[in-house]
Amino acid sequence: MRIRLRPYHPTYIVGYYGMGSHRPSYNSRGFNEIIEKIKSDPEIEVEFVEEFDDICLKCERLVEDENGSVWGPRHRCGSSDDAELVQTLRAVNECVLGTLGLRYGSVIKLKDLVGLLRERIPLLFHDQIGGSAFQEKYEKGLDEIEKLWK
Repeated sequence: MRIRLRPYHPTYIVGYYGMGSHRPSYNSRGFNEIIEKIKSDPEIEVEFVEEFDDICLKCERLVEDENGSVWGPRHRCGSSDDAELVQTLRAVNECVLGTLGLRYGSVIKLKDLVGLLRERIPLLFHDQIGGSAFQEKYEKGLDEIEKLWK
């Protein structure tokens, strides 16, 4: 099984995994479906994408739009309408990929990705990947998700 993720989402998935789920919100359906997929298949692969990923495509804020948006065809969301946020997300995504030694289109087993996250992103250096407010949840999530392979 494979999931498609934008680079800023794995740190959140790890933290929410450690919490047991994502609290109800506009994007909890996508996060919670991925958490369940991970639980059912710890050998899952992750493909890094620049466009709408498996979380975004389940978001309640996603709007059909025949013109698409910077994040992909046929849909748009509030983030795609905010030029400053688009620029920030692109920079954060590039930073995450560079730090992990990956690129868009890379496919990696979740187990290997979690190892890279622990090694190369021990601190959530930007609010778009959780920031200091999410650090404790992220660390707990790393510990919890690694139990899948022990």
